[in-house]
Amino acid sequence: MSVELEILDQLRGGDLQLKLIAKLSPSQEGVERAVMGLLSGGDVALTTSDGNELPNWQWRQLFDEHSVFEQLDRLKLVITHQGTRRIG
Repeated sequence: MSVELEILDQLRGGDLQLKLIAKLSPSQEGVERAVMGLLSGGDVALTTSDGNELPNWQWRQLFDEHSVFEQLDRLKLVITHQGTRRIG
């Protein structure tokens, strides 16, 4: 199973902190690519721990600067309706 599908499968059970998602792949780069792909495709949303969704420009900046992994404790992924349909 691809990292993207594994992430979506895990998210079916509920929102997950990014630090837990980061453990689904042995490489940070693999997780980063998978999460970016899911975010870009609209399958997931990136939120703060209090539930506020980060706008596209903000999560893109975090990933472009590779600073997203410095904030693992305060960010979580939420599956969207589109993501749910993808793994249906």
